[in-house]
Amino acid sequence: MAILKEGGIPIGRMLFIPKDGTLSKNDLEIESNGQYQLMERPDCFVVKNAECCRSIMVTVKTKEA
Repeated sequence: MAILKEGGIPIGRMLFIPKDGTLSKNDLEIESNGQYQLMERPDCFVVKNAECCRSIMVTVKTKEA
């Protein structure tokens, strides 16, 4: 399990994680202290803060094989 990115996401903002090889949305494990939305784009993954009133802390990891 490798940590791809960790950090805070302010209200209404997004965290971008560049795609590495054949990684898909199902290969990610996300730990968060609030609600988030995960989207997949051709070049990156996007984690969006879905909380209405506060920032959230997020850790994005790859799942163990």
